[in-house]
Amino acid sequence: MNVSTTQFSMGIFPLQRMQMFMVLLLVLGLTACELPSQRDAAAPAPEQQTQGVDVAAWPQVANPFGYDADLEQRIDALLAKMSIEEKVGQMMQAEIKSLAPGDIKKYHLGSVLNGGGSWPYRKDHPEISDWLQLADSLYEESMDTSDGRVAIPIMWGTDAVHGHNNVIGATLFPHNIGLGATRNLELVTAIGAATAKAVRATGIEWTFAPTVAVARNDAWGRTYESYSESPELVAQFSAAMVRGLQGDVQGDDFLASDRVIATAKHYLGDGGTWRGDDQGDVRIPEQELIAIHNAGYPPAIKAGVQTVMASFNSWYGQKMHGNQDLLTVVLKERMGLDGFVVGDWNGHAQVKGCSKRSCAQAINAGIDMVMVPDDWRAMLHNTLAQVDSGEIPVSRIEDAVRRILRVKLRAGLFDTKPSERAPAAEVIGSAAHRALARQAVRESLVLLKNDRRVLPISPQQRILVVGKAAQDIAQQSGGWSVTWQGTGNTNARFPGATSIFEGIAAAVAEAGGTLSYSDNGDYDTKPDVAIVVFGETPYAEGRGDRDSLEFQPGSKRALKKLQKLQAQGIPVVSLFLSGRPMWVNPELNASDAFVAAWLPGSEGAGIADVIIAKGNGEPRYNFTGRLAFSWPAKPLDMQLNIAESPYQPLFPLGYGLGYDTSSKALGNQLEEAVAGVATGDVSQLDFYVGRAMQPWNLFLISGEQRDMLSGAQATLSDGSMQLTTVDKEVQEDALKLRWHDLQSGKLVFYGDQPLNLAAFAERGTLAFDIQVKDLSKGGMELAMSCGEDCFRKVPIDVTLRNTAKSGWQNITLALQCFVRDNENLAAVQLPFVLEVGGSGEVELANIRFHRGGKPNTECPDYRRVAVTPAKLEKFWALDWWQPRHQQLVERVKQGDVDLIMIGDSITHWWERFAPQVWEEYYGHRNAVNMGFAGDRTENVLWRLQNGEIDNINPKVAVLLIGTNNTGHRLQAAQYTVAGIRKILDTLRNKLPGTKVLLLAIFPREASPQAPMRLINEQINTQIAKFADNKHIYFLNINEQFVDQQGVLSPSVAPDLLHLNEASYRRWAEAMEPLLQQLMGEN
Repeated sequence: MNVSTTQFSMGIFPLQRMQMFMVLLLVLGLTACELPSQRDAAAPAPEQQTQGVDVAAWPQVANPFGYDADLEQRIDALLAKMSIEEKVGQMMQAEIKSLAPGDIKKYHLGSVLNGGGSWPYRKDHPEISDWLQLADSLYEESMDTSDGRVAIPIMWGTDAVHGHNNVIGATLFPHNIGLGATRNLELVTAIGAATAKAVRATGIEWTFAPTVAVARNDAWGRTYESYSESPELVAQFSAAMVRGLQGDVQGDDFLASDRVIATAKHYLGDGGTWRGDDQGDVRIPEQELIAIHNAGYPPAIKAGVQTVMASFNSWYGQKMHGNQDLLTVVLKERMGLDGFVVGDWNGHAQVKGCSKRSCAQAINAGIDMVMVPDDWRAMLHNTLAQVDSGEIPVSRIEDAVRRILRVKLRAGLFDTKPSERAPAAEVIGSAAHRALARQAVRESLVLLKNDRRVLPISPQQRILVVGKAAQDIAQQSGGWSVTWQGTGNTNARFPGATSIFEGIAAAVAEAGGTLSYSDNGDYDTKPDVAIVVFGETPYAEGRGDRDSLEFQPGSKRALKKLQKLQAQGIPVVSLFLSGRPMWVNPELNASDAFVAAWLPGSEGAGIADVIIAKGNGEPRYNFTGRLAFSWPAKPLDMQLNIAESPYQPLFPLGYGLGYDTSSKALGNQLEEAVAGVATGDVSQLDFYVGRAMQPWNLFLISGEQRDMLSGAQATLSDGSMQLTTVDKEVQEDALKLRWHDLQSGKLVFYGDQPLNLAAFAERGTLAFDIQVKDLSKGGMELAMSCGEDCFRKVPIDVTLRNTAKSGWQNITLALQCFVRDNENLAAVQLPFVLEVGGSGEVELANIRFHRGGKPNTECPDYRRVAVTPAKLEKFWALDWWQPRHQQLVERVKQGDVDLIMIGDSITHWWERFAPQVWEEYYGHRNAVNMGFAGDRTENVLWRLQNGEIDNINPKVAVLLIGTNNTGHRLQAAQYTVAGIRKILDTLRNKLPGTKVLLLAIFPREASPQAPMRLINEQINTQIAKFADNKHIYFLNINEQFVDQQGVLSPSVAPDLLHLNEASYRRWAEAMEPLLQQLMGEN
């Protein structure tokens, strides 16, 4: 069933809308010519604003409820029974992942939330029954009076911002930017009602929606959460959505069993920050704050909205979470909100003098419920102490809890447990909801160009669909889709949904047409028309902030596909997915038709409904969408709003073509060489700055196990590695990596194509912030995969171990650390790999490559590392390497040493795998085993120079070293050879009377052509030349370990490196004749 279109009082044409907006400003005493632009460099800095608010200038709103004596008496009775601990507990909102069984009852918590990508019982694919079970269990804890406390039902909130978007299988509606383009209020109300039913079906009764921000700078990463740049549009949508979610405030359905508590957010000014910075500072006069950014709140309050969420942003430097004038005086007292104000995710911590764990200022300012996801225990404890000390008045606590109880009672939360109030689970993803979403998709589409009347497309034509986005439901859904950022999702996470390609395919098949798909635009048979789907990849909040509105600056991957098809004479229809208007002049020029499809959600078939014609060529549906945001003519037109000057859009607010529209062809001569266009000469590459930047995905890898960061976490199946997003400066802008009992694991940034870092290689740096929580038993190396047989590692654990628990540190490394001779980093496959082992915990943020920069962390010179004496300080050697060295020093002090065997684990593990063979061959020879697992040439040098061969005169020193130089860093043969030469020189200098038996490095890896085997053979060829058969003797016994084809078998070396007992015997037997000779035993 289609929902009819309600005409807006603004009318249809942009000019009329501008006139109405001018009238609104004049009423408030602010003309358009006085409206300051945030682009004005003279805008005052935060410290220049000192005045409070002019309360009389703010609108007064009549409370739609009036005074309810019975309700207030119930609240009075409850408050009279509650202890101060219970009251403060009601003001705390915890994240479900932070709860332990019994916490709700023990701490009397008032509310919980699930963040984006947070699901019941930490299940990756929870069933509806899991949601209901958790909701019931939380409720039952909250209503347990066995401790003599008052039963107050828990209140669960969720971000259901375009449908019940955290739930797998739910219908996802277009994001608000698309709904704003529909101009259909009744449709939006119906979407609110459908969303409410879906939310209630999971036992949740509160949604953090609608967002009533008036986005005025499209660089803002939350632009798509705004209905429009027009405050009048936002005001109308605000009321419509609140009515849909909560029901009619004057009707019988208000907060009925199929409705939810709504939240108008984010109060105040979130869409008007300086330069569009998420959580930034708003620097505009009070009149403008009222006229534009407050526009959505009076209608929401009139519609009976029960909660308002405070915004992260500040106004002239004062954070909203601490602004008493706006939260209390204006919002509650002047505008009459009688529900409560909830904070945003740790938003209180941004108030001056506050932390996540403590913020009396926010509570005193008017935050009634503190959203403190993880640190709520400390927050509760500190708040109680602040009440006890008088820092927070008891009256403020009483007022906050009264408001919370008022909402809970109105919503009927005391009546029965959530599952008994929930609609049937079948409502989630129901046919009716999907049909409604499909209608919303159709009506949200804005046709920007249709030259040569390419649209609608006849289904009898040969149609080619191009681009991965056509088959990617996650990309068409955007942020806040299953996970917070909308990333890490496959189509399997959207059961019942329809991709854009699937919708087109169904429409074409119905008419008997021919359809093909290609990612890159290639084809076997030339098509009659190509539909190219491309656009922004998912993001949410500050991770979507931009410096420019240019689409794909520098790379222009989509444009290349368009131009290829255009050059072949194929008509091109572009479907552009985005969370904001963007500068796409080149893409428009390369397209015959261009559709702004926004972020349509789960029902991609709605696009085919409009662009694919009936079998007779007539449109199935017309384009009715109109721009709710002005479309930029230049990349730097981030702040482009009607009624602001200058106003020179490419397409104005309200623009949109239809099949019945007569308009001049746009052509392909739009200006492309304009100020702000990226040149491709990039000075900085961001990999993780607040989020994983596109096209990078994060993986945990250990052996055969792997997991991709999806939403807020990734965990290997055995639990040995876990990656989660955590808060550094703002919500989830950093990564926490934990690992335990791990031999080797990697955190890998992986993109879809090699990265060319050639311009960065000579003077560039890799920089990141790191906070070491624990590295006492852990190891860490930075690595980069730079091509075939090119995997460079830089150890950083020794440096970082010294910074444990010292807070955040910046590490800046020269990219030359990863470069070897004749390499240019032109095809880097894995630009950032963190290889870890043992057990540890670190946090990471702001991972970037710079073309310049000053390194603050040294890295080994690969040309010198093998000859520079160094301890082995790997995590797995910390407990035993130095003690073993000291034991050997003490042993040689005792004298009676005739034979020493120097090496790495292959020598060391005589003791583990063949002690009897050792005793048989060397027990009677005063032999000392100087093998150390993991040693490279530099480690042997350090040991020899620090006491292991002092004051002894053995007859023979057997030396087998070098395979770890190859294995751990794929070091070129020449550098290992130099290290072995220096060891020989050290032995000659310290033990002039000792003969050295230099063994060829033993085989490793199965194949004789394996990379490390080949390097070791090059080493062997060169070190053989060191033999003078007077002081140094060379012996190659490698044929003892391989077959006639040179293959090394696990029966000889189980891990294709280390020997078993039988192989140690072969070694002893093969070496014995020459050893006897050198020992003088013949």
